[in-house]
Amino acid sequence: MPDSRLRLRIAVFVSGGGTNLQALIDGKREGAFQSDLALVVSNKPEAYGLERARQAGIPTFVEGGDKSLIQALEDHEIDFIVLAGYLKIIGQDLLEKYQGRIINIHPSLLPAYGGMGMYGLRVHEAVFKNGEDFSGATVHFVTEEVDGGHIILQLKTNIRKASSPEAIQKQVLRLEHVALKLALSLIEEEDIEIRTFVRNR
Repeated sequence: MPDSRLRLRIAVFVSGGGTNLQALIDGKREGAFQSDLALVVSNKPEAYGLERARQAGIPTFVEGGDKSLIQALEDHEIDFIVLAGYLKIIGQDLLEKYQGRIINIHPSLLPAYGGMGMYGLRVHEAVFKNGEDFSGATVHFVTEEVDGGHIILQLKTNIRKASSPEAIQKQVLRLEHVALKLALSLIEEEDIEIRTFVRNR
């Protein structure tokens, strides 16, 4: 019986070390999802995530604005975008072209600790300062509202014993690595709007 799951051509956007990208590279190798990691994009040419991509044989692109970025996505026949530690706000042209086909991983249990300026260690510092008992990772669709798109899934962890924001960050990062792979698997299995956009291959 043929596999009815979507097989997407995915671009992963990174700004830094790319540990979530590495989790996806490993997940693809392990069969956690069937889509192809077809391009890695960064807004920072020094981002180590680009080197991770090169080591895995994935094409890379350093973006310099929406026009050239969209052209690169078209050249690589990209169906879907994963923001994995990408610290730049997505431009309107890209949002419109890939509406409903961009997801992001955020290091909190949205809607808590989301929105403009809430990223990376800043999130964990706020969580720690407020004495939260739990935190986690959220995968959501990207819209014009920062961290406001439909939530695909959340993974939660008890942080009562965490002694610092850095300790929380370490706990949550492990969840991020799992959450992204799970989210892609769910997206492949669900008959959602993105199916319309996938080319016949």
